[in-house]
Amino acid sequence: MLRHELCSLDRRTVGLLAGSCLPAAVAGTFAADRVEARLGRPPQLAVLLAGAGALLWLADRRGPQSAASDLQHRPPKIIRRSPRDTPGESDGKLLMIKEQGSGEPGVGPRETAYAALAQVAALAPGVSRSGATLTALRAAGVDRAPAQRFSLLMSLPVTAGAAVLTLARSDRTTLRALSPSLATGATCAGLAGAAAAWTQQRRPGRSATGPALYRLGLAAVVARRVLAEHRSSRKDLL
Repeated sequence: MLRHELCSLDRRTVGLLAGSCLPAAVAGTFAADRVEARLGRPPQLAVLLAGAGALLWLADRRGPQSAASDLQHRPPKIIRRSPRDTPGESDGKLLMIKEQGSGEPGVGPRETAYAALAQVAALAPGVSRSGATLTALRAAGVDRAPAQRFSLLMSLPVTAGAAVLTLARSDRTTLRALSPSLATGATCAGLAGAAAAWTQQRRPGRSATGPALYRLGLAAVVARRVLAEHRSSRKDLL
């Protein structure tokens, strides 16, 4: 499913995706550690998770909800060509006909710039790259289906680059100690990407309420833990 998404890209979309990676790549290289050190504690994490979930829900609710975007992202039709259609062609040859035009509908340089800045904001712990870009695209007026597809495609190179940067900065001892966790994380990330691509192909234009509620739920769990630790520390002082 993910392979189909990548193979269906045209030059314009590839150019937009390539340009959208630059701000996050530069910011991640020089500021990722400082951002994580400042915002990686549980209280900030709870606030960031809740804020990201609320903004995603609001942007999706207020953004356009056109049914035409579903038609734009149907997979190509496969038909059987008869020799009567074109002389000299062998009987039963399969053809693939794409119904959509070139490029991502509603995603231009302006919308891509907003999404690129959102990926920079996703350096903060608790803010997912795909969620941040989806929020930005929906707030910029992009329909659900193309916004979801473009945010998924945008997250792939930046996520891969972040993983490579982490590996490059780690020494051999750390890599050996973390190799089981890294292998598990890479497998889960691949499965999650494949699942997201499958869902995007089968159910384009789905609501973002589920992912937003998921983030709000995580924020509630983290906040509850923070409050429990705070109460425990107060009891110890008394």
